[in-house]
Amino acid sequence: MLKLFRAPSRLGIVARGSLWVSRRTFLSDAYQCREAWNARLATPLLEKINLDTLYYDLEQRFQQRNKISAIDIDIYANKLVDESHVEEVADLLYKFRLTEETSSTLDSTHHALVRNYLDHRCYGQLIEVLNNRIGYGVFLDAYSANLTLDQLLKGKEFRYAARVATLLALQEDFSNPITKALALYSCYRYAKAPDAEHFDDLAPAEQGAGEAGEGQKKKKKEEIKVRVKFLRNEYFDDHFDLTDSQLLLGKTFVELGRAYGGAGSVIGTSCELLGLTMYRKYEQACEFVKQNAGKELNEEALQMIRSTLEKEPNKEDEQLVAFTEAVDKLEASMKIGKDSFEKLILEQVKQSVGEHEKQQIEAQAKLYTEWCNLRQQRVDEELERMQRAKRLQEIEQLAVEMEKEEQKLWFFENEDKIDLQIDSKRVFYPKRWFGKKKKPRTVDVDYVPPEVRQRN
Repeated sequence: MLKLFRAPSRLGIVARGSLWVSRRTFLSDAYQCREAWNARLATPLLEKINLDTLYYDLEQRFQQRNKISAIDIDIYANKLVDESHVEEVADLLYKFRLTEETSSTLDSTHHALVRNYLDHRCYGQLIEVLNNRIGYGVFLDAYSANLTLDQLLKGKEFRYAARVATLLALQEDFSNPITKALALYSCYRYAKAPDAEHFDDLAPAEQGAGEAGEGQKKKKKEEIKVRVKFLRNEYFDDHFDLTDSQLLLGKTFVELGRAYGGAGSVIGTSCELLGLTMYRKYEQACEFVKQNAGKELNEEALQMIRSTLEKEPNKEDEQLVAFTEAVDKLEASMKIGKDSFEKLILEQVKQSVGEHEKQQIEAQAKLYTEWCNLRQQRVDEELERMQRAKRLQEIEQLAVEMEKEEQKLWFFENEDKIDLQIDSKRVFYPKRWFGKKKKPRTVDVDYVPPEVRQRN
């Protein structure tokens, strides 16, 4: 009987009799950089901040002047350590987005917001904030994206993980190898799930109990007419306007397939063709099959393609019929790989983590220190600006007081000049008539005066 042991790699192998079992661990605990991240709380700036007082002050300033400083929002987001202010920080960020200072938002603000939501497992709220780019303006960087995907995958929250991957695909940035591998595995696990129909935030609204059912009269909706200057033509950009979960997932698979070299690898070929199928780009999929004849396609990915086609409601679509016929002939035109698709993806995860994890940990720890220094620098600049404005105000007030004092001291010498100034400021009102108003004299335009004869 063999003894159980753990392999040193991230994806350990456990021997149990004659059976080899793959064990997933993804990113290590060191990738969290907890010590470097928590060091911000020990800085003199954040150490003396009271979160409740700061929140009240920010609310008052926004209501009175409709203006909040970017550094204040950053301090508030980085000071947050418990869940008592999780909703408030998003509310303040939404209000801050409406001001002109939003362009000065620090990268550490976005990162702190994402980590706070992850620490308190507020996954639904995190997706809502990330999806509302105009309202909140929060975007994932490579490191926060890796932390998010890693935590969601370890917690088996594949629906949320795949949704994050779709948001990254809309940003069109899979340059980070770890992000690319984790996003691919997230989409794969969600696509393989039996209930993978809709993302939570994109699910269609269900019919309420109070709504009219079958056989009942539906209430006529009240029409609200709004006057507009002109009507815009409807436009669908096929990118940010996507709201269908399957189309979003398919677009993500296409982006990931191209990021893995397209037809240059079995993962790239399989992901891109699967993505085009889920994306309902059947004409492009047929062209892709023709151009990549003889290339290798994973058998499991082929099964997922066929399963997707079987669920399509519009079976009479010409492009769908043509692509279905092409799929039936794929085994003759392309090589079909028998390896497990999940195994191939996990190998990519293992490789990318092993090659880049240590380097990214060191870079992120250094970045946390730079953020602390930048935060202190911005506070010093803000204090200097406020002191400069206060000094200018004091100088202007002193100049006014000196001018008044000068008028007192030199009054008799400048008496004539002062009198002229007083006269120039006087306001003369027109005289008012309190008697009866005279009626306007009317003139008859047709009046002809009589002829006057002169006496001889």
